[in-house]
Amino acid sequence: MKNLMKSTFTILLLASATTLFAQQQQMPQRSPEERAQRQTMWMQNNLGLTQDQNKKVYDIMLYHAQQADADKNMAPGPDKKMDKKELKRDTEAELKAVLTGDQYQRYQQHVQEMKARRQEQRRGGGY
Repeated sequence: MKNLMKSTFTILLLASATTLFAQQQQMPQRSPEERAQRQTMWMQNNLGLTQDQNKKVYDIMLYHAQQADADKNMAPGPDKKMDKKELKRDTEAELKAVLTGDQYQRYQQHVQEMKARRQEQRRGGGY
């Protein structure tokens, strides 16, 4: 009976690991340019950016996407975590300076919704 339970547990563990690996492989790695373009398009479509705002938002998102990629290549450690938080704060401050109050509020609401969705997916309630 113990061997059967161990075998079942091992099979379940391997199946879970395989599924997780497959999901990670399916997620395309987008370039900083692609990520900045997608984020800017979302903001254009959902926040009604002006042409001037559109250009500024793209430049902000591109710079910060490039910085995030550069930070990924750094050795892990406490400084890396701080850099990530600092980069996020900088991005938010720059966007706040470009967007109107209403646009920024709607953007923040979207960020919170996405954060909640990611947390739900991590808990196993994925889509």
